[in-house]
Amino acid sequence: MALLPMYIDDKLEDGTLIKLLPFCKSNCERTRCKEYYKSINECSNGIYVCPYGLNSYISNNGKNRVIFTGIKIRNKYDKKKAKATESQQYVYNPVINENDCFEFGRDYLKNIEIVNESKNKMQAIDELLHETRSLNRRIRTSIDLLWEKEEEEYDDAELLQIIKNAHISSYMISSRFSYFDYTLNPDRFIGRPYKHNVFKKFDKMRKLLKDYMRKNVWITLNSSQQIDFQYLILPTFEILLFILLENAIKYSPNGQPVNVDFNMKGEHLEVIISSMGPYNNENEILKLCEKGFRGENAKALEKSGQGFGLSFAKEICATHGIDISFNSIYSHKDHGIKYGKFNVMLHFEKKEQGEDSYL
Repeated sequence: MALLPMYIDDKLEDGTLIKLLPFCKSNCERTRCKEYYKSINECSNGIYVCPYGLNSYISNNGKNRVIFTGIKIRNKYDKKKAKATESQQYVYNPVINENDCFEFGRDYLKNIEIVNESKNKMQAIDELLHETRSLNRRIRTSIDLLWEKEEEEYDDAELLQIIKNAHISSYMISSRFSYFDYTLNPDRFIGRPYKHNVFKKFDKMRKLLKDYMRKNVWITLNSSQQIDFQYLILPTFEILLFILLENAIKYSPNGQPVNVDFNMKGEHLEVIISSMGPYNNENEILKLCEKGFRGENAKALEKSGQGFGLSFAKEICATHGIDISFNSIYSHKDHGIKYGKFNVMLHFEKKEQGEDSYL
């Protein structure tokens, strides 16, 4: 609660320090008062006078907004009209200074930010625990099944697959922890940069994700020339590639390829990841990088999902100076789900990069 009375969710709420006058409590449902609050509901910062001479003070910091109301601000309230609000019952509702309202509003909005930040951190912790427990169970189950066999029954191909599955799960856990670190400390979401061949990083992910999810979906790297493009990257770069390619495989129908095309344009590198997947209309494309957002067709195809992948991918791109964009081209409909060719475009700008670029 705020120190001053508030108008919130179409209702009046008492302050912890200054209280609503009985007149306001008994008359707030009247047409005259309702019309007044409706008229100021979208107004900008400032002081307003209600039909009965009392003040409302609106404070907005761009993220949150508060309307203090039922108060008397020195030299701003209408003393003559306000006489109608007087009561024989003692209520602490003194005349206050405009500067006090400003400070109350600033502090209240700052507290809202702190509360929201705490909620986001707790949500991130809950998501991290849920995901890592699930992934840890997946690793443990595959290893437990292995130990149930006699050593002479070990199959090399099976062993390799178990190791790859554990490796993939470790990447998924790393991506969750990296996202958690970013949520808690976005200013320290960096690490040590180093130069590396971009094509080779994609090739590493291609090998890792071969036969992923036991789907007949494969990753193909395509280029008309040898790609020796070097870029200064952070440890999270591999997580970026993992998120994008794992996402493409997860949503691709069986028997479909994921194509990664490399195009050198002068000193710049363009990488396009193309796959068949749930169709996204123009409005959904604009929201793909919003945390928690998932398109309607994606939700219909895959019920599980936190909707943090592309949001995090965009943040990783931002720290690397990589432009990322998306488009979706409608293809067909199958079992009520619309499919389309989904493209992720990555643009690497060739520039002089020193190890202090991210520090």
